[in-house]
Amino acid sequence: MRSVHVGLGSRAYEIRVGHGLLAEAGKWIKRAGMATGRHVIVVSQRAIAERYHAPLSQSLSREGFHHSLFLTPAAKSSEAAKSSAVYAKLIHTVAARDGGGRSVALVALGGGVIGDLTGFAASVYRRGVPYVQLPTTLTAQVDSSIGGKTGIDLPEGKNLLGTIYQPAAVLSDPSALQSLPDRHWSDGFAEVVKYGVIEDAALFALLEREGLEGARRPKTLEQVIFRCARIKARVVERDEFDRQGIRMALNFGHTAGHAIEAASGFTGRYTHGEAVAIGMLVACDIAERLGVLKDRTLTGRLERTLIKFNLPMFYRGLPLETILKAVGYDKKAEAGVNRFVLPVRIGKVRIVGNVPSEILTAALQKRKG
Repeated sequence: MRSVHVGLGSRAYEIRVGHGLLAEAGKWIKRAGMATGRHVIVVSQRAIAERYHAPLSQSLSREGFHHSLFLTPAAKSSEAAKSSAVYAKLIHTVAARDGGGRSVALVALGGGVIGDLTGFAASVYRRGVPYVQLPTTLTAQVDSSIGGKTGIDLPEGKNLLGTIYQPAAVLSDPSALQSLPDRHWSDGFAEVVKYGVIEDAALFALLEREGLEGARRPKTLEQVIFRCARIKARVVERDEFDRQGIRMALNFGHTAGHAIEAASGFTGRYTHGEAVAIGMLVACDIAERLGVLKDRTLTGRLERTLIKFNLPMFYRGLPLETILKAVGYDKKAEAGVNRFVLPVRIGKVRIVGNVPSEILTAALQKRKG
């Protein structure tokens, strides 16, 4: 097992990465400072709970935790779990379990959607109760479970209601990934590729060399998850509340990516990672047009690497005007001025604001299949 300390003073916590962690989750939750007198509500989705709730429940019971399970309603897209309706149902469930001499804590058992929903509910109930992340997708293990960003969606855009509220612990068990469909593996590796571009040239080279099959090998996979977790932890330590512009680098590919997701109505037509893959290439195109991109081999290397992970380079069937409108709701915008994370070379990016509409339009048009 490997561990990364997220040094945030009184909000500090550990990210643990290792095979078998899920079956020992109760022990690590207790070590994170969670009193056994709390009632633990495990938030999950049915397909995930059917596979992983039993070992988690057993580990919680062994450590003396009272616990129950909240399942989000079935839907075509997992993103639907982040609706205001599901959030309201969860909050009422939390309130019903509270009291009777017990306080509550939440555990997010699932991917990024479950983590966002659970973290948001934990952050606002009684102005904050503890929660733990048990991510079961690669995207969540390398990215969304770390750093405390929470949120739910509105029809106008993704994560428009949100907080920054740190978990008590993150427990990433790579064994929980083995049942993922191929598309989910590709989805998660889009975020891993992102880390390589923004911060870690050696990680990018590893992905470029190994491709999907090689990167999924157990030892390589654990190393990849650990390296991504360490990168994100260091960034979060320097800019926890996203006020210095440092943390914004983690959103490389996300401005156009989130807009593509919103334009498709969060239906799952494009997974988060697929949309981010296209968004990274849109950012490369913008960077080239603005003269920010100094390494002219970067876009080609990125395209070839995305192909190795079965990720798209173009979007199809979405009106350009709808995507442009969705970009306007991006949370990185300030006073109506857009801001993009643009690559300079592998391992280095820049934040650029007020990208001219004609350049943004041309870059999006180039990536329309």
